[in-house]
Amino acid sequence: MTTAYDVPSKDLIGAVAKKLQSDKAIVPPEWANFARTGVDRENPPMERDWWHTRCASILRKIYINNCIGIEHLRAEYGGNRDRGSKPNKARSGSGSIARKAVQQLEKAGYLSKVKGKGRMLTPKGRSFLDNTSKEVMKNLAGCSSEPKNIKQPTN
Repeated sequence: MTTAYDVPSKDLIGAVAKKLQSDKAIVPPEWANFARTGVDRENPPMERDWWHTRCASILRKIYINNCIGIEHLRAEYGGNRDRGSKPNKARSGSGSIARKAVQQLEKAGYLSKVKGKGRMLTPKGRSFLDNTSKEVMKNLAGCSSEPKNIKQPTN
């Protein structure tokens, strides 16, 4: 059985993001076009579908970590704050983005709350990621196969 551990994260997140775009519960908030993703960033994301990509990434992180809270998600998406001539310091990412994304994923049925621990994947969310991983693995296996009509050079 193919899981999220077996496929490259970039390919899996891209495939999950495409599937989440068709889900009516996952919709970027109206402020998403203007929001920076953390204090370490100067500008908002340039990609148009960054919200779905972030939601897919959060799903994968919760799959890998089994159970994770908003504060730990903020730390995962944080970075180093530029403080001028002073040394940089690690800062957390945007809490509003993490909260809203997790709330939407809960509404869609992929996540559930665990009191005192954070969020955990539901069986629907786990099967969603496993099925997407299987599709990604098939696509990767199909792309890497060599053509059968190549003639071998003779000496």
